Amino acid sequence: MRKFITAVMAFLFIHLTLSTSAQTGLVKGKVVSSDNTPVASASVLVKDKRTGTKTDANGLFTINASNNDILVISGVGFTTQEVRVDGNTVNVTLSITESTLGEVVVTALGIKKERKALGYSVTELSAQELMKNKNTNVINSLAGKVPGVNVTQFSGSAGAGASITIRGGNSTSEGRQNQPLFVIDGIIYDNSTSVTGNTGTDGLSRSNTTYSNRVMDINPEDIETLSVLKGSAAAALYGSRAADGVVIITTKKGAEGKVTVSVSSKVSTSWANKLPEAQTVFGPGSTASNGVVSTTNIYSSWGPKIAATDTIYDNIGTFFQNGIIYDNNVNVSGGSKNGSFYLSGSNFKQTGIVPGTDYDKTTFRFNGEQKYGRLTLNANVAYSIANTNRTLTTSGLYLSGVGTMQELYNWPQTFNLKII
Repeated sequence: MRKFITAVMAFLFIHLTLSTSAQTGLVKGKVVSSDNTPVASASVLVKDKRTGTKTDANGLFTINASNNDILVISGVGFTTQEVRVDGNTVNVTLSITESTLGEVVVTALGIKKERKALGYSVTELSAQELMKNKNTNVINSLAGKVPGVNVTQFSGSAGAGASITIRGGNSTSEGRQNQPLFVIDGIIYDNSTSVTGNTGTDGLSRSNTTYSNRVMDINPEDIETLSVLKGSAAAALYGSRAADGVVIITTKKGAEGKVTVSVSSKVSTSWANKLPEAQTVFGPGSTASNGVVSTTNIYSSWGPKIAATDTIYDNIGTFFQNGIIYDNNVNVSGGSKNGSFYLSGSNFKQTGIVPGTDYDKTTFRFNGEQKYGRLTLNANVAYSIANTNRTLTTSGLYLSGVGTMQELYNWPQTFNLKII
């Protein structure tokens, strides 16, 4: 009897072993992402074994495995997942890994480095950030966006420039403007301001009220990225010229693919919102040193009281006009595996609120790249022409020696300025 039980147990053991072995064989499966897209080239490994394979373009795979084996499925950009084999078919859904790549910025001489590897401060702005408050002068677009950078616009008139300082001024020398070095696609731009006249401190003898800079020649629509290098360590490769920091601008280039055409047009207007109040009690005249009031050829408003029958003119309100801005841009870009191109043209036309003032700028740019094996040829061509009509002051005027605004505000309200 005991021998019979032993024989039966041996038979059952052999039967279970054969039954388990029968489950060993090819296991087919499919790997997809969370949006049900097939995951190609995903790694499929049998845990604790040397058996492995990869998924094809449709996310399908076949592997030798047994029931209860654990498959380890992983892919670039996806979270690794472990699945236990239970049958001949395995379907796996991988979730996308939420990870942030190291931010890369453009540093001196166009070198790209990871921000966390730098030993100095660099702030980079993208084209989208600069276009949020687009200005014809890209310097004005930096206001309030870069820590430690101070932007001062010279005036609100048409064609007015702006100055920029990084971490304050480094020198009090009269000939030093403390402005950073501007480098656009490897070309150095001089953003200094040319000021004419004899008085270097209070501006009494300056010949005009509006000054511009050469960075205004750049079309903001052409900018891809803008990096601000702060401190001497950041700008060491540019030498003493970069003692006040460096602003590196990289313009757009074509990308591989079909040709893209972009057109934008904008019209805006401006006007004088608040005007100074002029007194309408006293008429033309002035008091001489002997206390006698003179009204002959006098255009100051400190004479006798205005009579009820006199006409009062709003000379200040009717002097200013509505300013209009026309901003038109067009660019064409494209490329292939071995080359790319970017071609743009723009026209910016601004009429100031002061009659006779305006600013007109036209730009063209071409960026091209062509590869011949290990040789890469690059071409960057930019053309800009700008015309500005400004108001004159002090030394620029032959007779009165004062500017337009001073004469306007002092003009008697009983005289019609339009017929003078």
